[in-house]
Amino acid sequence: MTKKLLSKAQTLKYVESKVSLFEVPDLLYFKVSSYRNNPTIIIDQIKRYFKARIVVIRSSAADEDGKSSAAAGEYDSVLNVASDNEEEIIAAINSVISSFEIKRPCHEGDEFIIQEMVQNSCMSGVIFTHDLNTGAPYYVINYDDVSGLTDTVTSGDSEYSNRTLYVHRDSLHSVRSERFQRLLHAIDQLEKIMDSQFLDVEFALSEKLTPYLLQVRSITTQPNWNGEVAKRISATLKGIQSFVKARLCPMEGVYGKTSVLGQMPDWNPIEMIGRAPRALAFSLYKILITDNAWRIARKKMGYAIPVGHPLMVSLAGQPFIDTRLSFHSYLPDKLPAEIGEKLVDVWVQRLRENPELHDKVEFDVAITTYSFDIDKKIKMLIGDTLNESEKLVFKENLKQQTYKLIRDNGDEGGIVKAIGNIKELTKKYSNLSSLSTKPDITKIYAMIDECIRLGTVPFSILARHGFIARTILLSLNNRGILAIEDVHSIQSSIHTVASDLVNDMHKYQLGELSHHDFMNEYGHLRPGTYDILSSRYDQMPDLRLNDSKIGPEEDIKNYVFSELQKKQINILLKDEGFSDLNAESLLDYIHAATVGREYGKFVFTRSVSDMLEIIANYGAQYGLSKEEMSHISLDKLLDVTSKSSECSIEERLRRTSKIEAEKHEISSAIRLSQVLFDEAGVHVVPFQVSQPNFITHKKTTATCVSLIAGQVAPALIGKIVLIESADPGFDWIFSQKIAGLITKYGGANSHMAIRCAEFGIPAAIGCGEQRFEVFIKANKILLDCAAGLINPTH
Repeated sequence: MTKKLLSKAQTLKYVESKVSLFEVPDLLYFKVSSYRNNPTIIIDQIKRYFKARIVVIRSSAADEDGKSSAAAGEYDSVLNVASDNEEEIIAAINSVISSFEIKRPCHEGDEFIIQEMVQNSCMSGVIFTHDLNTGAPYYVINYDDVSGLTDTVTSGDSEYSNRTLYVHRDSLHSVRSERFQRLLHAIDQLEKIMDSQFLDVEFALSEKLTPYLLQVRSITTQPNWNGEVAKRISATLKGIQSFVKARLCPMEGVYGKTSVLGQMPDWNPIEMIGRAPRALAFSLYKILITDNAWRIARKKMGYAIPVGHPLMVSLAGQPFIDTRLSFHSYLPDKLPAEIGEKLVDVWVQRLRENPELHDKVEFDVAITTYSFDIDKKIKMLIGDTLNESEKLVFKENLKQQTYKLIRDNGDEGGIVKAIGNIKELTKKYSNLSSLSTKPDITKIYAMIDECIRLGTVPFSILARHGFIARTILLSLNNRGILAIEDVHSIQSSIHTVASDLVNDMHKYQLGELSHHDFMNEYGHLRPGTYDILSSRYDQMPDLRLNDSKIGPEEDIKNYVFSELQKKQINILLKDEGFSDLNAESLLDYIHAATVGREYGKFVFTRSVSDMLEIIANYGAQYGLSKEEMSHISLDKLLDVTSKSSECSIEERLRRTSKIEAEKHEISSAIRLSQVLFDEAGVHVVPFQVSQPNFITHKKTTATCVSLIAGQVAPALIGKIVLIESADPGFDWIFSQKIAGLITKYGGANSHMAIRCAEFGIPAAIGCGEQRFEVFIKANKILLDCAAGLINPTH
């Protein structure tokens, strides 16, 4: 069959009489040379054949649909042409031909197609029968089911209506939607007719769910694929399916009948280590935080603890949080088990029904602290799940726990104790000059212990206080005591380590701070905290430290409650039983929680950064690059110090690195839903459409620039910056007077959300994978935080 695929037009004609599940809209096609020789005859033929029907005039260029290359989307299509209007026909044909000539002179094989328009489509788009980038065995469906147009996906114009669905090729039986069932069965038949499983198909679906075939071409990226990876994906998915099935069953000692696995809830690993992290980054995050530190911290704070279970699981190397464990650990430890069971079940169900809330579980799914709008939250997030007496018990437990945490009498779970531990960790900073010579990998054992005990555990406590503080602040807004502008003013008045960084960058430019002193304080930061491949500040040749346009940070004005606000808050505190607190002490708590969280992160990431340097230098000692070391998990690396082997250390490390690199290639090629609540989500994978977390109520329009870790930093002044995650290593951008910030991943209280609130920068945090990919292709972006809009222009 492939020998007959001479052009887009000829291919459509070939399959027109052979497909039964697709309909091919009526079409004619002509060579450009024929049209130029006899335009009147061809126009008359078009008018007679289509009899006043509405048509589309498409390209069918000689270089458009080759076996090894294609020019998809490069040439014009003109929609909604009246086939009885000679002027419209001529204008449309000329537009298509002109699009050929812009690229190169017209070729003898150039054609154009006149095809009846599909009217009133309920969905349209493009299907690739394998993943274009990796060759992974997925049907990749890019579709628009909003606009009713048939070219939004191919033209790239309708970013908010475009969606993407991945369906594993062996799992058509898992597709529940009738419209996608019909479409994929038609594709399956088309593959057989074309004798090829590597197709790029443009389609439309009528309101009666009839699939229309608009064009079909060969996928041309096959030479770039690793065939072995594609073959192993099917087997790997079976293993993931078995794991998910078992994981969603009831667990001993954990509340909840089932669970939801998510990449953004709670400790949001996809934000911190990525969708498919390498073995070293995954293991660091796992050992330092999600194995035990999170649980130890919450126990110190008086939360219920599901003992013995790690919070994060690995699905073929991709990190997921078991939200059932999170919801259990958000409950006060003295809450009766029967109430805990009901609460976890209702919150799991809410997340199942509203997966778009996966990065907002602490605010919009579960109740994790007492606040002054608790009754409203109980009504919205619990409803009738608890009876009135159970609700009273839940409220009282929350109140006692939260009151104790805010008062902070030096308890293990308080801010003061946590800050004290963090400060102790600062005394144990490594001397980096000693790390580069004869690195001792055994130091890692003590560093891990110190980092957990004095770093990640106290940071986990401070992070939880940060959530409590924000929840209380928002509840004062909900009670009508604070306007949303007051909330923003309070947040922007809090001076964190990011403000110190900006001011010190300015001092460095003025010669008031030496390069040595600046790097001694901030040199450990890296855009990719757990990524050994990401350079530290003190390893970057250009951090734009000498940019003359950087100005000092504006003076931060301390927020002061008005007399009326003080009076209202004091009455509220008394009525709520928080008798030892007043408006000033509550504001002090909110301030301390926010500052403490950011300070704790700043300090413990120095330990992480030093560990990565020791590991990199240790690998170099045996001739291994950072790339190779990135694929060796921490436990496998430390095995060389505790397990004998017949191989040399170099051989052991290289062998491990090679095996894990192959696994990582598979992990990167596999597509999984960001929110998994059943086995089907392993095989049928919609891109999660996320509602961004908008920071401030400001509006800006500016040129945008995408910032990638490891690349030379461009000038950012006056631009909207796009970065994948809310990593502390990107804090230097706030010295650049940026116009706005957009991130792919991140929650309402994530690192970059706090930073942007502090600096008063309009931001959309966590816009999701699909929207982000559209935004990075834009020239300018309108970011309207008050209206919740992000409008790109190309």
